[in-house]
Amino acid sequence: MAKSFFLLIVLSFSLLVSCEKEEIERDEVCDVRGVYFGTSASSSGATSTLAYNLEDNNFARGSVTLGGTFVTFGGYRNTCDSVILSVRYTTNNSYYILRGKLLENRTKLAGTYINLTTPSDNGTFSMTKQ
Repeated sequence: MAKSFFLLIVLSFSLLVSCEKEEIERDEVCDVRGVYFGTSASSSGATSTLAYNLEDNNFARGSVTLGGTFVTFGGYRNTCDSVILSVRYTTNNSYYILRGKLLENRTKLAGTYINLTTPSDNGTFSMTKQ
């Protein structure tokens, strides 16, 4: 009985591990490096421009204009259909999460953002790869 129980546990564990491995392999990562420029709209209605450089080693830097001084620093992770940026905006010392979908052959990134420091500061964004 103990031998059967042990065998059942080993088989269950091996099935669990193989299922997790398959899940990881389906999260394909695509190259999204480059400069994205567009606009954001806060929930209060204010709009502004934003530009993000998605760089090597998943480093992200942002500015309010193309080629402007970087005021946002952080990182990003992505799959072939989405990008999530975790950044710090130096102007207001706040941390933001931007969650976007890649659209139009991965040339457009659109989604939502939230200020983790001040959660009432949230909205949407849309950027096009330059």
